[in-house]
Amino acid sequence: MKYNRENLKKAFNATLEGMSVYKAAKVCSVPESTLRDRTLGIVPIDVSIGFTPIFNREEEEKLVAHIKYMADVGYGYNKRGAREYAASLGKDLTQQKSNSSTLSNCWFYGFLHRWPDLKVASPQKLTTCRAEAASRHKLNSYYKELSSIMTRHNIRQSPEQIYNIDETGISTEHNQPKIICSKSTKPQAITSARSSLTTTIAAGNAIGNHLPPFYVFKGKRWSDDLLKGSVPGAEGIMTETGWSNTQVFEKYLTEFFAKHTGISDSRNQRSVLVLYDWHKSHVSLTLTDWAKRHNVILFVLPPHTSHLTQHLDVAIFGLLKSMYNKECQMFLQRNPGTSITKHLVAELTAKPYLRALSPENLTSAFKKTGIYPFNNKVISNSEVAPSIIYEHNQDKDDTDNNKDQTSTKSKKSGKENIEID
Repeated sequence: MKYNRENLKKAFNATLEGMSVYKAAKVCSVPESTLRDRTLGIVPIDVSIGFTPIFNREEEEKLVAHIKYMADVGYGYNKRGAREYAASLGKDLTQQKSNSSTLSNCWFYGFLHRWPDLKVASPQKLTTCRAEAASRHKLNSYYKELSSIMTRHNIRQSPEQIYNIDETGISTEHNQPKIICSKSTKPQAITSARSSLTTTIAAGNAIGNHLPPFYVFKGKRWSDDLLKGSVPGAEGIMTETGWSNTQVFEKYLTEFFAKHTGISDSRNQRSVLVLYDWHKSHVSLTLTDWAKRHNVILFVLPPHTSHLTQHLDVAIFGLLKSMYNKECQMFLQRNPGTSITKHLVAELTAKPYLRALSPENLTSAFKKTGIYPFNNKVISNSEVAPSIIYEHNQDKDDTDNNKDQTSTKSKKSGKENIEID
């Protein structure tokens, strides 16, 4: 029989005032045997039910805050790690010795139930260089410089003049999605060998217009069959690696990009802002001179911050590759026994490219990165939290260096005083 503990206390107090145990239990809707155990002193009236809590409310709040902080800065606890840390913290707080180095699953799931704002999730991978580069200070400097350039060239309110260029690798070995199969079997999926990687260069502006894809195929001899079934207007080139290089990027920008955006030698040519990643293959004196003559502003995004500032990385390429994987799966289902080669990449990326670089997705990408509408506060504190560790270490190093310099100066000063005396 379930009962309210407050009602049990009321029934107990009623027996102290002379009411019988039977009547008090009936009036307050509590088990008679439970009430009688309390009145006879067999069980204390304020006895706790279940396990004794390891932490009080305030201690658990501190534990939760620590777990959240570690997850924010990129060093979060997994299930076992959280249980082990909580066990060690409990030992420190209670000063009790225990042979167990971890708490139970029962405690863990009860902990999550008590704190519904916590969840178990797969974190996004973040390299140390990205974590260190994406600091609030560096991003503020980036947005300040970008704002100055957009204002100077009067394009802050001209989304059709703001472009983003980026490239991504397309593999013939696609990632298989989940499939339905028998519980008694271990499913397998046929994929093509990773024979080559094809680079796809994409571009779009803040108003939602995209350029056709530009492919960089691995090989030496060009064949028009490589672009069979591709997006109208798509072009390509061959390199030994399948990656872009200085010559490829120059050709893309000065010929392909200029043709599709209407850039010319006219003196009345409007300013065009091009945002792109820094890479040695993207920088050359020839390209810089061409940009000056054609009123093209080449603006390099902060290094190692593409997961936050690169529009196509943030909102486009993930969707593109996901849809490409589905196209590959359907192609192999329709053509069993065949393989996907570089001659099919343009065809299989055609529909995904058009859908991923739709006007809605492009405008959303520019909005998410704070370019248009301009918003230098769009990147949240949680997204730059991992850089806190590196900023702290840098501050510590600076402090140590200052101490060393001060100590050296003091020693020199002391020597000079001795010599003077």
